[in-house]
Amino acid sequence: MVITLKTEEDEFEYSVIKPTSFYSSEHEKTKLNWFCYELSVGFFDEIKKDHGKRLKKYKIDDKAIAEFSIFISRKMKGIILQKLAGKIDNVYISYEMVELFFPTLNDKLVNKILDTIFKVWDEQLSFCGICPTRCISEKDAYCTMFDDQDFCL
Repeated sequence: MVITLKTEEDEFEYSVIKPTSFYSSEHEKTKLNWFCYELSVGFFDEIKKDHGKRLKKYKIDDKAIAEFSIFISRKMKGIILQKLAGKIDNVYISYEMVELFFPTLNDKLVNKILDTIFKVWDEQLSFCGICPTRCISEKDAYCTMFDDQDFCL
């Protein structure tokens, strides 16, 4: 028997970004919105790990990083839909997206945050290749994970 104890820090980490940030009604519980939720969690985790200490110097706390992660993920949803519709050739994340949310950051830190975002994007896509949920190819399908209480604490 294995007993795992959760610390307060683990609980905080788990619940900073909630799936409810990605739907406001039942019909928005789609696989694409779940993908965006998972993407935002990845953004939060990596930005905090890679740049958290530097961002604190700019008075940017975990809550702001979480809000930014949700913001970027929602922006990317539109970009993903453009890509799937053949309107654009490549998925992009612009400098302006970061600067809009964090206008006081210097260029070097903005570029490092962009590098982190691209890293998370690549990791998420590589995971999607083996995940049976097929969030992108079945983007409009209902996602039952939104209804799983383990995810929606």
